[in-house]
Amino acid sequence: MKISEGKDRFLFLDVGDTLLTMKKPAGEIYFDVLENFGLTNSRPPGSLEKAFHKAYSQLTKGPLLGYRDKFHVHEGGSEGWWRDLLGIFLKEIGSDLDPDPIFLSIFRKFDDPEVWSVDPGFPELLEFVKEEDYGLGIISNWDHRLRDLLKSVGVLRHFDPIFVSAEFGFEKPSPLIFQAASESVGLPPKKLFYCGDKIELDIVPTRELGWTSFHKHEKGDVRNLSELVDKLKSLKPA
Repeated sequence: MKISEGKDRFLFLDVGDTLLTMKKPAGEIYFDVLENFGLTNSRPPGSLEKAFHKAYSQLTKGPLLGYRDKFHVHEGGSEGWWRDLLGIFLKEIGSDLDPDPIFLSIFRKFDDPEVWSVDPGFPELLEFVKEEDYGLGIISNWDHRLRDLLKSVGVLRHFDPIFVSAEFGFEKPSPLIFQAASESVGLPPKKLFYCGDKIELDIVPTRELGWTSFHKHEKGDVRNLSELVDKLKSLKPA
């Protein structure tokens, strides 16, 4: 029997900056690896992260038609997409290093559980959903490695179902991925709950579908998953 079966309410979580957060900015993690290939950092503070975001923006200038997932449609899959980003990143920081010998070291670095922090409120949330008999799932814009990462940080077993955009073929805010999640658990919108960190990707589409959603942000509905528990408790009938 799947852990999702027999639940009459269901909570889905986003992953990046909701369930998991990088301990250091991505640009700094890139540099940690690039140091091993001879790169020295004589750049102003924050410039590496700026270069990373500029490279990312160049590859995501606008959504693909119908919100097709960028990793799913890339001819090289997840690896090919991130390889392209590394090449742009190196140009942005003015490095003439060849990306090919470097790529796998950087790609695999983000599989390291030590790079990530699980929201400290997750154990409290897990206890709550078990006590209240909520189902717990994931809907995330991520590449093909997400399940392995969730396993390596020790949380995979708690989620069912898991919708990963790179596997599904469409990414948030496409309603298709949310509708597929709803159909998979067989519940109406009023029984579905979602928490994510981006208004345009997480909050707008779920609320348009009639779900109850919570914006995780310093200025949002909740700042951490402990506060999400408090919000869910407040929804319980007196």
